Amino acid sequence: MNYFITFAKFLMIIIWGLLLSNLFSPFPGQVAIVFYLLLGFICFMHLIQLLVIYGAFAEKLKLTKSEAMQIFIFGVFKLWQIKERLG
Repeated sequence: MNYFITFAKFLMIIIWGLLLSNLFSPFPGQVAIVFYLLLGFICFMHLIQLLVIYGAFAEKLKLTKSEAMQIFIFGVFKLWQIKERLG
């Protein structure tokens, strides 16, 4: 399971890199628009995920700023790593 999480986090870093590189050097044609939409969608979904975690587990799980940032970047893959603290 740890290999899967590590691989998935690596893929998320590549995805974030591609989406953010489109901001500084837009891809040609309609691809740039799609990447802008994907970046907005991922930011929105990860922000909602983070707010739900803060709302649902505020008493049980105290997140550091680093953990919150990692949840925003890696999403559910970081949550799988810290799920033991919820038990």
